[in-house]
Amino acid sequence: MKFRRRPIESLPVSSASMSDIVFSLLLFFMVSTVIKKYSGLPVQVPAAFNIEKLSTKTHTSYLWIDKQQRIVFDDYPINSMEELYSVARAKIEADHKMLIFLRVDESLTMGALADVQEQLRRAGALRIYYGTDSRSNAIY
Repeated sequence: MKFRRRPIESLPVSSASMSDIVFSLLLFFMVSTVIKKYSGLPVQVPAAFNIEKLSTKTHTSYLWIDKQQRIVFDDYPINSMEELYSVARAKIEADHKMLIFLRVDESLTMGALADVQEQLRRAGALRIYYGTDSRSNAIY
């Protein structure tokens, strides 16, 4: 004896609550996400009249130097020039489009800045940008 199969009925899936679920997930991730804002070292950068903004921040590393010549490279404190070279070399080998954005205190001597530039040049960092503040009333 043959059994007859019943035709499979497809039930419609309700999408009425989908917007509620998406909104709940959006709200959850907005509340639970920690936005990291690192200020680096406390530096007072020099003023400039003509300032250009960086076009992209995706391939950017930040290097901070304060007036006591303490160096922080992307949240990592640097203790020597050789350590700066090795960290910069590793970052550049990982990302060849890397930009180095320097935030240097205005009272730092040029000799100390030249030492940092030399280590970055040895590491292969040829795209270096300097951070300044815009002060339209600066006297030159």
